[in-house]
Amino acid sequence: MKKVTSLLLFLLIAQLPLVLLAHADSQFATYLITIDRENFDPKSLQLVWGEVVYIADSFPVAVVRVPVGAAGHIAHLKGVKHVSQDGVMSLMGKPSSQPPQSIPWGVQRIGAPNVWGTTSGWVDVNGDGNSEIEVAIFDTGIDTDHPDLVGNIKWGVSVLNGRISTKYTDLNGHGTHVSGTIAALNNNIGVVGVASKVEIYMLRVLGASGSGSWSDLVIAIDLAIKGPDGVIDKDSDGKIVGDPDDDAPEVFSMSLGGSSAPEELHTAIQTAYNWGITIVAAAGNDGASSPSYPAAYPEVIAVGAIDSSNNVPSWSNRKPEVAAPGVNILSTYPDNTYATLSGTSMATPHVSATVALIQAARLAKGLPPLPPGTFNDSSTSTVRGLLHVTAEDLGSAGYDDLYGYGVVRVDKALEKV
Repeated sequence: MKKVTSLLLFLLIAQLPLVLLAHADSQFATYLITIDRENFDPKSLQLVWGEVVYIADSFPVAVVRVPVGAAGHIAHLKGVKHVSQDGVMSLMGKPSSQPPQSIPWGVQRIGAPNVWGTTSGWVDVNGDGNSEIEVAIFDTGIDTDHPDLVGNIKWGVSVLNGRISTKYTDLNGHGTHVSGTIAALNNNIGVVGVASKVEIYMLRVLGASGSGSWSDLVIAIDLAIKGPDGVIDKDSDGKIVGDPDDDAPEVFSMSLGGSSAPEELHTAIQTAYNWGITIVAAAGNDGASSPSYPAAYPEVIAVGAIDSSNNVPSWSNRKPEVAAPGVNILSTYPDNTYATLSGTSMATPHVSATVALIQAARLAKGLPPLPPGTFNDSSTSTVRGLLHVTAEDLGSAGYDDLYGYGVVRVDKALEKV
């Protein structure tokens, strides 16, 4: 039997391109593959001179690297159901500058100060001293010692190039800026975020240049679903959102995107959604007729931008689900500084933080967290339905391609809670 196995292995390798065998150290490419867990053997990648970078626990997806010449052979390996080439995503910010102010106009615009007497994002259901509300931010990292953020940073991880580490310091500025809009502390310095006491999970998926790969985002989603303890549904009750026995985030905030995405990313998004995590993403800054990915997925809330005069900028992609302030937004920036940026990246955290406050208010009243809901929801029994019916309707009556259902209003949403 060993001789037969060795012969088959030799024949398979013999079929590979001669250039591959002659240059085993040639340029590698990254792919995402959908796998059948029972039949997929990670060691089979060795047959095509490749390696497994990561296998997700939450969904049947693996990230692999193989020499460019061997790409066509991946699909023929046992247990491989689908193969997607990795691609590039990027941040959705547009730099500008403006003098600092205490409460950014966007935070004021959505009515956040009106609800701080009710909730700022912190709620401890079981009295263990830990909050049950976290927002997972997928971005360029965060300034880990910024005085306006340090008290709310709960956990962080970097997955750049498939390498998992705790080096999630922001070398770009984008992630720190997004984080401040969500959770800058109400401490009389700098700015204050929409949810100034919500806990932040930072997942660094974009490098210093502001770009990254879809495969890194897929890995990060799996890590986020599991949370800091690395365990999905620790108490096996089928719930991870708002559950004091689990540390999964209640919200995903993704101020990033691209014009197309691999099928495996959608699998990851669907898994998080099915666990009850509300996913918010930037619609994009291309002036396109529809949102970019991942905002384009039906499970995701696509956020468009408005300026302080309620105008939608020409660069904000059309057909968002909701709109939020995204022009000249002042927030935290690396090296203990503050900066003003514009983009649907800046609009997105206003909505992510709003969702966090909704869930925090419900838990504080002894109510279960709301499920994410769907694009067409019009009742207050889901997060998306609540956002839709309480949004400030601008443009054409009802849903329209510019403002979606309207500008998010956290104060109106909490009135319904």
